[in-house]
Amino acid sequence: MYSAWMPVSAPSLARRGAAFGLLAAAASGPGQTFFIGLFGASFRADFGLSSAALGVLYGAATLGAGLLMFWLGALADRLAPGRAMALALAVLGAGALLVAGADTALPLVAGLFLLRLGGQGLAGHFAIVVAARFGGAARGRTIAVAAMGFMLAEATFPLLVTAALGSFGWRAVWVAVPIALIALALPALLHIGRPFPAPTLPGAQQADDVSAVWTRRRLLRAPQFVGALGTVLVPAFVVTALFFHQTALAEQFGWTPSAVARAFIVYAGCQAAAIFIAGQLVDRFSARALVPVYLLPLAGGVLATVVAPPAAALWLLFAGLGVTAGANSVLAGALWVELFGSRSIGLVRGMYAGCMVLSSAVSPALLGALLSADVAAPLIFIPVAAYAALMPLLLRPLLRG
Repeated sequence: MYSAWMPVSAPSLARRGAAFGLLAAAASGPGQTFFIGLFGASFRADFGLSSAALGVLYGAATLGAGLLMFWLGALADRLAPGRAMALALAVLGAGALLVAGADTALPLVAGLFLLRLGGQGLAGHFAIVVAARFGGAARGRTIAVAAMGFMLAEATFPLLVTAALGSFGWRAVWVAVPIALIALALPALLHIGRPFPAPTLPGAQQADDVSAVWTRRRLLRAPQFVGALGTVLVPAFVVTALFFHQTALAEQFGWTPSAVARAFIVYAGCQAAAIFIAGQLVDRFSARALVPVYLLPLAGGVLATVVAPPAAALWLLFAGLGVTAGANSVLAGALWVELFGSRSIGLVRGMYAGCMVLSSAVSPALLGALLSADVAAPLIFIPVAAYAALMPLLLRPLLRG
């Protein structure tokens, strides 16, 4: 936990929390599916893998990372933000080097495991926890700024990687990742995080927080936690699968690589707008009030792949995914504080992060198997759209505690 003594004002900490979260979220990019998925064709060609096989390997790596997040998430309650991010970036950089040097599938999987653990797992977790902990009365807006770091990475990295792959081999791109993390991201994060209060013993009481201390066992038995997971895990499940198999889907729907790269800009733009709006709405109405409706854009975008022409479906899909992903970036940070308080926010969100990574481990393998079996698109996407539209309404009573 963090001590009640604050050497700088709460508004100043909120601003630093937003800046720290923004940079930390952007730095998690190489461990996110949208980034790794850009190398799917290279992985399949160099290692002789089918879409299904690559999905299974990626799912296994993600599964291992997710299991560790159940325990490592609580590090956010014990380590200073700068040290926490140094650990996350070290894991992320090691994973990038393993992928760059892989000559068989085994070191590739090991590298993917570290990428997922350090990126989507630790770095993304620390980014939102810091923003949620120090956001105060502006928690929604603070988390919104931090969450824009994910959008920033998604808007810029695909274009940079696509351009780099045109001039360099894919392995050289992965070698550049730890260099950029160590030379650019880490010094800035350590500087921004220096004024944050030092961590104290886990049982310490915060002056502005009288919420209960939660344990993992108690959390898993809480109906509101289970109800929240049934909703907030949907974007990770769907987006991970679609982005990881973006090249296979592009081949099926006739989307060119350049069109998909441009669609990521649409995705990022819609995500940015949704993050900004969601931050305002959360501070005004609460995260719980937005849960029943925020998956509707995702449902519409997924359904567009079935009912719209391929060219229009690409833009509608990425726009819908972007709106929901942006809203989820704020809701999935603020909702846990509303439901469980902030004393154990690292542990609570760590449990969520573990579940999120586990869900993103299942979906690429599942979609890969369906694509390899030539299952018709309506049989894949209509059930997904129906769940996203209806399940939040059914689970809403559980969020009342």
